[in-house]
Amino acid sequence: MIRTNTLLFLLLMIIISAPGCVYAVRYDGPYKGKVMDADTKEPIEGVVILGVWTKEYPTPAGAVHKFYDAYETMTDKNGDFTVEGLGLKIMSNVIPMDVVIFKAGYEHLGYMSWLSLKEDILLSKRIKWEGEKAIIPLKKLMMEERKRQIDAFSIPGTAPKAKVILMLKEIDKDLMELGLEPFREKSWR
Repeated sequence: MIRTNTLLFLLLMIIISAPGCVYAVRYDGPYKGKVMDADTKEPIEGVVILGVWTKEYPTPAGAVHKFYDAYETMTDKNGDFTVEGLGLKIMSNVIPMDVVIFKAGYEHLGYMSWLSLKEDILLSKRIKWEGEKAIIPLKKLMMEERKRQIDAFSIPGTAPKAKVILMLKEIDKDLMELGLEPFREKSWR
């Protein structure tokens, strides 16, 4: 009887996770990195790292994603950061972390999967790895480049304001340096 129940449980886990919306067992994090100036190779202090997790739900038209949690931190004087992650997840539809990396005056890495830092063809040429630690170079931008970048910047609109305070402060800093209206005064949940 116990053997039959175990087999049924394993079969159920396989069936549930087959559509791609449930991870049977996954350990999330930690995510470690170092941010440095692309030209000088010096570490950059105060870069905001925003980790965002969403839940994935199947629909007839494909999967939809809904905000689950977010965590933000800043690089230290050595350019290092750690996002602890969510830990052990069993039978979960929470997908691996997406990341936003932003510092006023520098190029940003927009909303993308942490995994893409390794797997994306273009990013993998720039970002080096020391074990599980990403070494991320950011290019310092001229004013015109910064103005063009602001139009392309996005943070997850479903994240509550309380979860993205550091990011909003850094965006405001960048906007004010460019002579533009601060982002925080615009509508946000």
